[in-house]
Amino acid sequence: MRWPRLLAHAAAGVTLALLVALRPLPAAAPPQPEESGRSQRLQLEARDYAMGRSDAPLTLVEFTDYQCPYCRRFQAQTFPLLKKNYIDTGQLRFVVRDLPLEFHSAARPAAEAAHCAGEQGKFWEMHQALLSGEDALSEAGIDRRAHAVGLDLGRLHACMKANRYEAAIAHNIATADGLGIRGTPAFFLGRMVQGTLEGEVAEGAIPWTDFDATLKELLAARQP
Repeated sequence: MRWPRLLAHAAAGVTLALLVALRPLPAAAPPQPEESGRSQRLQLEARDYAMGRSDAPLTLVEFTDYQCPYCRRFQAQTFPLLKKNYIDTGQLRFVVRDLPLEFHSAARPAAEAAHCAGEQGKFWEMHQALLSGEDALSEAGIDRRAHAVGLDLGRLHACMKANRYEAAIAHNIATADGLGIRGTPAFFLGRMVQGTLEGEVAEGAIPWTDFDATLKELLAARQP
């Protein structure tokens, strides 16, 4: 399966932003999308945070870094349209996996906070909060977001201090590495085939128009 609309983009030399969290986006153009051009397989897991119908014809997995400005842009501008037009209509299942990059010092604690929020049934609320707001992702900034979404801060702190999800985060990083993912945001789009997601990876600041056109084309080509 190809990402049809992405083939028009230059695929060479993608350089993803090295900006720190919450620094204003530069005037220069964002990193251009890159697609792999080869089919791959991804095993989904029961512990994945997923939104939408489990039997949706298409599945999109986002690998995100909470300190990445282009992940924040995707969350603010593109995800609401994906949710309204494809997830809520039963055509797309959306899965989030964290991919804290080494040069983003706040990304891994934020990922831990998101997992710990999931223990309180607030993963998606905390995911949204971590990818928005003006506060830096410092300990205080994470606490303010946690308080705003109604988390028990004592439980959150105990969970984070115990590094309860260190192995899960490391597993997500290793999976991304195995797929050849070099930066964020990265997306694996495909179809479930005998319990495994088969599809392709695309990285970078993919415009909503390309998501929309690609999903429409793939849905139109759906096998009966």
